[in-house]
Amino acid sequence: MIYRNLFFTLLLILGFAGLPVLAAKDAPETGKEMHEEIVANMPLLKGKLADYVNQVGQRIVRHLDDPDETFTFTVIDQPDINAFALPDGYIYINRGLITYLNSEAQLVAVLAHEVGHVTANHHARGERAQIGSSVVSGLLAVLTRSADVGEASALWGTSMVSGYGREMELEADELGSKYLFQSGYDPQAMIDVISLLKDHERFEKQRAQESGKKTQTYHGLFSTHPRNDKRLREVVSKSGSLPKNNNAEQNITPFRVATEGMVWGKNYETSSLPDNVYQNKTLAFQVYFPEEWRFSEQAQLIQAKNTQDNARIDITIMKRSLATPENFIKKQLNIPLIKKSEALLQFRLKGHTGFVPGENGLPDQRLAVIYYGRRAYVFRGQIDPEADEDDANSDFHQIIKSFRPISKRGLIERKPKTIHYVKATENTSFARLARHLKLGKYGEDELRIINNYYPAGEPKSGEWIKLIR
Repeated sequence: MIYRNLFFTLLLILGFAGLPVLAAKDAPETGKEMHEEIVANMPLLKGKLADYVNQVGQRIVRHLDDPDETFTFTVIDQPDINAFALPDGYIYINRGLITYLNSEAQLVAVLAHEVGHVTANHHARGERAQIGSSVVSGLLAVLTRSADVGEASALWGTSMVSGYGREMELEADELGSKYLFQSGYDPQAMIDVISLLKDHERFEKQRAQESGKKTQTYHGLFSTHPRNDKRLREVVSKSGSLPKNNNAEQNITPFRVATEGMVWGKNYETSSLPDNVYQNKTLAFQVYFPEEWRFSEQAQLIQAKNTQDNARIDITIMKRSLATPENFIKKQLNIPLIKKSEALLQFRLKGHTGFVPGENGLPDQRLAVIYYGRRAYVFRGQIDPEADEDDANSDFHQIIKSFRPISKRGLIERKPKTIHYVKATENTSFARLARHLKLGKYGEDELRIINNYYPAGEPKSGEWIKLIR
């Protein structure tokens, strides 16, 4: 597994460098095959918003030069700001990007740009584009097996963009602008999208600098364009312009209805814990097991074992006593002798650990007790004679030290935040809203960005604005 992951990592690096690489064995070759991999392994959005995005996308398709072309529009349930296309008409947009858009016209601008990449056959033009497709396949294999799926969509989008040069991006802009106009939308929406993405990029750079972190460069959708891109404006202006009184096709209201209640940021409800993490939400604790270990749960007992099945640990939940954890072992567990006796203090929890002498030539047993609330958590590690004693005891120690409480308040807060619309009043300000909604240090900036008011300005009375709550 390590070598497979390393191989794909090298594949990614070489692909970005523009060097020739071999395609991964059994890697999907067609857009349909890659799409099937994505559907099988990525979190996808279902319901009204996904249906709405497909409906809007199909409106673009009806105005293409080739009426027989088919397109599939998919929303990836990830907070990353990106969109990308695969061969054979597969278009993807991340939920995170939609949260920053403010009209149907802007959504169409994003989708039309990606459709332009497909109709111009950019995936088949140039060595780097071909390498990009191979990288996408490799990334899928790596990320789905390493439980880092959350970053996959961003990396896919990045790899696809890296395969397009400046001229291809402008060609997709030109085609996208044409599709916008033919579908009844103002092509200016494409420039508006670039503007809001640049605002977000500016904000992220500022936040990185303030936190002392390395500034991350955005490589996703429209990243090749500067804010005031002269060539882009020329391309957009060629598409045509709608009458000034024609704002019906901005379709702000349908967009607002479709995006009401959509998740903002990470969707905790669809995310899952790694296979080696046990979490008890009722008693508010969790335990990390070594990667290759597997666990099972019964009423007051958690059992885990390694892949060789020669090292096991039981975690029993008991009622604690007034005695110290050490005396709990001696009196409640009736174990008078503990070898290598040692007090524990982790995450402000008191405990005690040591070894129980093995009988009949068997290895010593690792034992630990940790007090948490009104309960005592008893760890018993057992090793078979043929097991590597040092490795097993190292695993036991890791498991015991990983035991930690989880704030019940924190569990409640893991419910995802969502987008909602309200009408501004004369007294509405983004600063006051951010404080009221308890959005944290950068809450005001985030509200400004998603409402296209970054870095300054306040909403007008009667204007619909987005909230995060």
